[in-house]
Amino acid sequence: MRTFLPLIRSEWRLLLFGFVMAFGSSLGQTYFIGLFSGEIRSELELSHGSFGGLYSGATLASAVILLWTGALIDRIELRRYVYGVSIGLAMACALLAASTTPLMLFCALLALRHFGQGLMSLAGATTMVRYLDRHKGKANALGGMGYSVSEALLPSLVIVLLALLGWRLSWLFWGAMLLVVVPLLSAWLLHGHQQRHRQYLSSLQSGAAHGQGIQQRQWTRAEVVSDPYFYLFMPALMAQPLLFTGFMFHQVQLVEEKSWSLVAWAGLYLFYALVSTVCKLFAGLLVDRYTAIRLAPLVCLPLGAGLLALSTGDAFAVAALFMGLMAVSVGFYSTLSSPFFSEMYGTLHLGSIKSVTTAAMVFATALAPAVMGWLIDSGLSMSAMARGAALYTLLASGLALYAAYRRGSPADSRRK
Repeated sequence: MRTFLPLIRSEWRLLLFGFVMAFGSSLGQTYFIGLFSGEIRSELELSHGSFGGLYSGATLASAVILLWTGALIDRIELRRYVYGVSIGLAMACALLAASTTPLMLFCALLALRHFGQGLMSLAGATTMVRYLDRHKGKANALGGMGYSVSEALLPSLVIVLLALLGWRLSWLFWGAMLLVVVPLLSAWLLHGHQQRHRQYLSSLQSGAAHGQGIQQRQWTRAEVVSDPYFYLFMPALMAQPLLFTGFMFHQVQLVEEKSWSLVAWAGLYLFYALVSTVCKLFAGLLVDRYTAIRLAPLVCLPLGAGLLALSTGDAFAVAALFMGLMAVSVGFYSTLSSPFFSEMYGTLHLGSIKSVTTAAMVFATALAPAVMGWLIDSGLSMSAMARGAALYTLLASGLALYAAYRRGSPADSRRK
């Protein structure tokens, strides 16, 4: 932890801003919404497949819209951007609380996913690697701890509020809290940020953005989508959001199929968050030392091992092992993903580039709930799906390993 102290002392405001964005985005994250799935399905009379289809359709629509809205962070002053996103996310919470038809539910899920998982997450990650580029691994790890803290605290709070208020009033509560807290904290933490942004632009023009004598190439979004390495790395980088979303969205079904207690399962989120936090910090050190590109092939292998364990038994110890190994991959992925794209393609157009990668990630998360919901309705067990998912992680890691090796070859040295 001592390695992080100089960065914390000098940049605590910006790091705390990244933390707030990560924490606030939880209202649009699958694990949070999934905790309400039983009540929502029951009241709106939806099957697993129907609810999963609505969720996936909303997530897919969010991914398409994100191709345009994600680039706004490159053009809009950061505080104004955060205010707009916070208002949108709070309104989404209110809409979900008022939903009485599948159409209203679809619109609410679309807004939650777009403003929460999409735009608010994008704000935190982009800010960390853009303005703290020389320490991007550690900065993204510290800012990303907002995810871990929210995952540790919110599931238990959700269950308590569900018992006290019901699911509709609970969503009104969460939306009101976000609307008050996030804009106020952001206004304070981003005081003087415009001067920092001007210095950042000046450093790019002088070629000093990376503390090197030469200037890193700043790729445009059009150049990135024509890069073959982009497509070799993406399956491994998408494995964690794809599989995490699918299994967490259907976590109630998983718990019922395994005959576990939902309360005990929710308690595992604290263990999961602790493991994830340690891995985020460790990954931050590794990224700054070895680069995110070299580490990318390894990021989904612990998740694959956890899925394999999940497919082999029903004891509650398997649940703990699965959550622990998944936390390792989540910790490494959340720290590594944004530095990876800044290393590959630069930071000047990072918001625009991240809008594509985030849209791809959101598209992947759109597929999992619907496909797994339909498979559940067809009678396929969660254990069988876990075996197939474990095989996917192995294949994706192989592709990323090949890409990392090829990119480091002499023929590609011009890319560095």
